[in-house]
Amino acid sequence: MWYNKYRKKILELDELRTKRKTLANASETTLRNMEKIQNESARVAEVAKNSENIIHNLNEEFESQTGLNKIDVAVLFIAICLQCSRIYFINKLTKTEKAGQGNKKEDKLHQLQNKILEKFDNGKKDTPCEYYAPLNQIITGRGVPYDAQAFLGEYQKLFKGANHRFSTLGHDPIVGLIFGTTNILTNTITCINKPLITTNHVVYDALLKNPKIGIPASTILALKNGVQRVDGDMASVVAALIKQIIHIGTDMFTPCGIQLPFANLILDKKTVEKLTKYIGTGDLVKFGTSFKIANFIDTIISVFHSLLFDETRYSSFDMYSIKTRKIIDYSYTIATGSNVIINAIRIYEGDEKAIKDIDYAGLLILLSRIFSDIDFQLKIKEEFILGNFNKMIRGTPLELEEIKLWESLGK
Repeated sequence: MWYNKYRKKILELDELRTKRKTLANASETTLRNMEKIQNESARVAEVAKNSENIIHNLNEEFESQTGLNKIDVAVLFIAICLQCSRIYFINKLTKTEKAGQGNKKEDKLHQLQNKILEKFDNGKKDTPCEYYAPLNQIITGRGVPYDAQAFLGEYQKLFKGANHRFSTLGHDPIVGLIFGTTNILTNTITCINKPLITTNHVVYDALLKNPKIGIPASTILALKNGVQRVDGDMASVVAALIKQIIHIGTDMFTPCGIQLPFANLILDKKTVEKLTKYIGTGDLVKFGTSFKIANFIDTIISVFHSLLFDETRYSSFDMYSIKTRKIIDYSYTIATGSNVIINAIRIYEGDEKAIKDIDYAGLLILLSRIFSDIDFQLKIKEEFILGNFNKMIRGTPLELEEIKLWESLGK
């Protein structure tokens, strides 16, 4: 009996010793965890105390990563050369020249016209008649009937001289696709004399040259006869349409130019003529072409520069893309900026034609990019600085030791 009591006391004593040891271990673990928490709090406090210097250093790191190095400057030089070439060749190709002999662009377009239209030649030599221009006349004739400026007798009230472009519907870049093509198919000229649209026959000599504006014709009959050619004489319709498009191209970059679409349907002839001196279809074509080429160059530079990305040197591709955007922006600033300055000096010296040589496409792209790229750069900069600062605040996981006090004591 006494043995059992003694054995029970010994077991109770061992249990107390085990619990005391468990408590001691738990206390030591708690102290170590508290020390880690204290150290982490001190670290966070130190980061907060030096936050101004940290943010300053992060800002400098951002500027360092997004600044241009030697390789970037080389890419920038390529971009500037491409943009300058775009401006030069666009202005060269769209330079205003007098119509007629000596106009190189016109000669080349006529050569292209002859090369295309000769494929439609069926060998027949038909004779023109009322509301009918045969295929051989459409193919071999250099000009178009609505370009006639000579009159037969009393029919001299339609227009005077070169302003026939602002009177005839055939010279409208959009409406002319219908009326100009119809005039070519029917040997007529359609003019707008508000509020009326009038059509006259155009008479040629025996050699199908020297066109003269003759007696009035019916606009409806001209259109009807033109449409009828679609059924059975599609070659003439296609040839006339090609000739119409090329003729607009030959007149586009001449002193008189080609009016804006629908202009003479809305405004009077004098107003259209004055307006076309400042902006015409040629200017829209020039702007659109230059704009597309500029965007194509931007794409080439962006792709080429992105291939040089080294992920070991930059925190992200977005950071690197800021450099790409800077290269493109600087190329416009230098190329377009110099173009604007040079032409501004020309205008100041009295050369009014210089206003047409300004790189409006590049200027518009530059202005739009300035705002979009500033927003992008500020967004990436904010993410970089605040993101890294937050990482410093968070630090690394504390990895506190687990305390299993109650589980041990409960055993």
